[in-house]
Amino acid sequence: MSLSVGIVGLANAGKSTLFNALASRRLSETAPRPFTTIDPHEAVVPVHDEDFHRLCDLIKPEKCVPATVTFIDIAGLVKDAHKGEGLGNQFLGKIREVDAIVHVVRAFSDEKVSHPHTSHPVGSEHQILEDIELVNLELELGGIEKKPTIYVLNVDEEKVNQVGQLTKLIEEKFKGEVLAIAGKLEEEMIDLDNVEKAEMFKMLQWERSGLERLILEAYKLLDLITFYTIKGEKEVSAWSLKKGETALDAAGRVHTDFAKKFIKAEVINVKSLLDIGSWKDAKEKGRVGLEGKDYVVQDKDVIEFKVGQ
Repeated sequence: MSLSVGIVGLANAGKSTLFNALASRRLSETAPRPFTTIDPHEAVVPVHDEDFHRLCDLIKPEKCVPATVTFIDIAGLVKDAHKGEGLGNQFLGKIREVDAIVHVVRAFSDEKVSHPHTSHPVGSEHQILEDIELVNLELELGGIEKKPTIYVLNVDEEKVNQVGQLTKLIEEKFKGEVLAIAGKLEEEMIDLDNVEKAEMFKMLQWERSGLERLILEAYKLLDLITFYTIKGEKEVSAWSLKKGETALDAAGRVHTDFAKKFIKAEVINVKSLLDIGSWKDAKEKGRVGLEGKDYVVQDKDVIEFKVGQ
């Protein structure tokens, strides 16, 4: 499934910093200048899924393949982009191709990094709302249809949990999900191992990183659910599927031949399978359902497709 999320924002908002953290590598060279990201970069990012990890622990396959979300770091927007200013034409062209938007808004203070589009104090409510309105206006003037949007407030580390009122205001005014993320800190955590990250989360009183929250919200924004397949002891895979799609659609996600030669689908919810302990026992207990091609796949279904020759 080629659904993708474009990361957009004004120059120096921290888009590339956020992208670096998402990609867990430093693909985007960042610098305090108006046009940092000239060519869009792409990162296929795994979706954190406890049920998937538990399923892998149960089956112990040779390979585990998680569901993913594709993020694209798009060239920084400038005022009058719809007239072709700066990288406007490239920007608008790439935005048309994505299915949803992560709009990064500068809400951090750094005297070394200029803000070329505001006369308000950086990090103030006025500046943040003005930035959002400017980008939305450029998209509208550029003929971009309204796309599902997550607004990411790129804040200083100490302010991650201090923007609740502003978050509510933005959600009401712009009708989108809002997350506060300390982009610079998230990027710095790229090089930490799992133990060090756990210690950092405990110190910051985080249940999960801002990036995990963003990836999960992007997955929801794209209206996706997850189903799983088990290939003997070789592979457990998580697959994304549009909510409301059928067993036949799911079969086609796994392999085009599965859709062409579809006979039936054996289905069980992953939590039921985990509780029972094995596919064999689940079948013996009558917990595995038999479904046809029109069955609407449910989130967290484990499916075994039966196909013809």
